[in-house]
Amino acid sequence: MRLTSPKREARYRQLLQAALKIFGRDGIDGASVADIAEAAGVAKGSVYLYFDSKEALAGDLVRHLFTFEDDGARLSDELEPLARILAFCESHEKRILSLGDDAPVVLHMFGHVGKKADDQLGRGVRQLMAESRFAIQVLLRRAMDKGQVPGCDDCGRGAAILLATMMGTVHQKLAMPDLVGEGGLGVRDAVSNAMRGLGALM
Repeated sequence: MRLTSPKREARYRQLLQAALKIFGRDGIDGASVADIAEAAGVAKGSVYLYFDSKEALAGDLVRHLFTFEDDGARLSDELEPLARILAFCESHEKRILSLGDDAPVVLHMFGHVGKKADDQLGRGVRQLMAESRFAIQVLLRRAMDKGQVPGCDDCGRGAAILLATMMGTVHQKLAMPDLVGEGGLGVRDAVSNAMRGLGALM
């Protein structure tokens, strides 16, 4: 949404933070606009000045949580593509885990995909996954061209494997923290092992 003043920007972010807490507590289906408004300290009608629906708010929250700032070289020119893949995957893990007690909202978001054809949250998650896969695919292709992954002749499939490894590792940490344990398998180790499985020379 287009924000026209610092005050509107601040209120917009306040509503996203409130939604993060309520979605994490009640799930996305169980949350209500009234609960989000109460958590933000505003009237329920104020939410609709910024979002058409709860689903629209959830879609914006996905973009807010998963938009990465990347000032590095163009992906196709990267000198160390394998290291850049690892850095990208680790930054994803750190960003989610930095949400602390609210981090399980990510499980709700991914579990929401496909529930409704017009679901803005589902579209946001699918777009996130497509963009992440594309970035990894470009870097994997660069690594293959540099002879760092000589056995990877299908970079799209390889990218899908690395993305699934990254997401699965993070989701396991969120869903089963007791099983994973303190200092358990992290994204760097998991993705490094997957890259070796693709033939990466690391």
